[in-house]
Amino acid sequence: MMYNSNNNFALIIGVGGDQIEYTVNDAKMLHKNLTDKKLIGYAADNVILRTEEQATRKGILDAFDELQGKTDEDSTILLYYSGHGGKYSNKHKFFLQPSDMTADNVEETMITASELKEKINALPSSKLVLFLDCCHAEGLVQSGIQGLYGMAQKLNDDQGIWIMASCQDNEKSYGTGDHSFFTQALLDVLAGRHVRPFTDPEVSMMDVVEYIFTEVPKMASNCVDENDNEIVQTPYFKTQMSENLILSHFPANAQDHERIIEELEPNQEALDEDSFIRLVKSMEAVGRVEDAINALNKNKQTKSDPDLMETLGDLYRNHYIKNRLQKEGEEALEIYKKAYELAVNTEDEEQVFTNAVKIAFMLAKLDLNKKEMREYALLAMTAADKYVYDSVPKFVTMAEASIYLGDLEGSKKHYAVVDDKSGIRFKMKCYERAVLIYNTLFDPRNAKDPFLLFLEETLLT
Repeated sequence: MMYNSNNNFALIIGVGGDQIEYTVNDAKMLHKNLTDKKLIGYAADNVILRTEEQATRKGILDAFDELQGKTDEDSTILLYYSGHGGKYSNKHKFFLQPSDMTADNVEETMITASELKEKINALPSSKLVLFLDCCHAEGLVQSGIQGLYGMAQKLNDDQGIWIMASCQDNEKSYGTGDHSFFTQALLDVLAGRHVRPFTDPEVSMMDVVEYIFTEVPKMASNCVDENDNEIVQTPYFKTQMSENLILSHFPANAQDHERIIEELEPNQEALDEDSFIRLVKSMEAVGRVEDAINALNKNKQTKSDPDLMETLGDLYRNHYIKNRLQKEGEEALEIYKKAYELAVNTEDEEQVFTNAVKIAFMLAKLDLNKKEMREYALLAMTAADKYVYDSVPKFVTMAEASIYLGDLEGSKKHYAVVDDKSGIRFKMKCYERAVLIYNTLFDPRNAKDPFLLFLEETLLT
């Protein structure tokens, strides 16, 4: 599917107020970057901005209604709130604080979590991301109002959206100059300033989470609070991983993949393995999946090389996951089986367990022979356990294989190692696969399922 920036929408709210004037700066700068055609390039009419006197209870709720009227089921929607918010601990009411809220009209003007959920539910698209940049002022803390962390938890119990909050429940959101640390990091990554050189044609939600998780604690650690204590600020993140949303697009960067293709494609038969795989992945990146598959099928080495055969299987698997075409899933399964046999015959130890566990995954997703699924999972577990090097793929394989084998405690043990050895981006991918596997096999009906909660707490923090 081609990227369509005309179907990207945003609602940006910066409440303002005493001691948090920067929330208005944050909102306005996000609006400017989103609508700048040289940066992110959302259509100006697609981005709704509400700040200060416009960010009243009525102004915010009306803005959601306006957003609902503009969007459809294929829209990607970014929601951003910067301001006060929290919970009355004695009433368990979660809320956002509009600009017209005072100490005398809290009940009448607050926007409760249930109201916000109702507005989000009314939006026609499931491709949603909510950013909460919350500031905990002293007066709010003293009056018994706690942070937005709890609100984000309450929201996501019923929603399949991505949620990021700027800090944990026992922390404050900080910044220097005109912007908070959280929003500065968000602005940088959406504009492609998070990597130098930045060559990807897109910025996805995974890119955003990875950068914010890395940079916000780093920026905070370089500052001290009003008591000269080092600042600790750890963003909060939660998702059901329904789709890795694309939030901004850089067509010029796609030219880098085109240049790779232009350079390597004419001589593909003479390329070494690494260069050939680089060519194939560039083809996939620019949407030439069929050409990538054809290139692998024509390559004389593919039939005897487990790495190339696995790459071919990955292409079919990715296409299957995206399009849900049974034939492509079955093709991926057969290719992984060929890659596994090649790995066994060539004594490629790592390829043995990575392909075996991918076979188990495809058997599970295609709802095929569960006994065969467990057999391959056991083969993967045994090969990974014997592998001399304590690599991350080894422990990921053992964690996933344990789920297929019904050993959830064993899976937890291996995922704990993955957590210790990996960054947030890789852990998010592990989380997505683990949830897919577990939901497919165990069909949990409890939103508070202990294993799902373990995965979330271990891999998404």
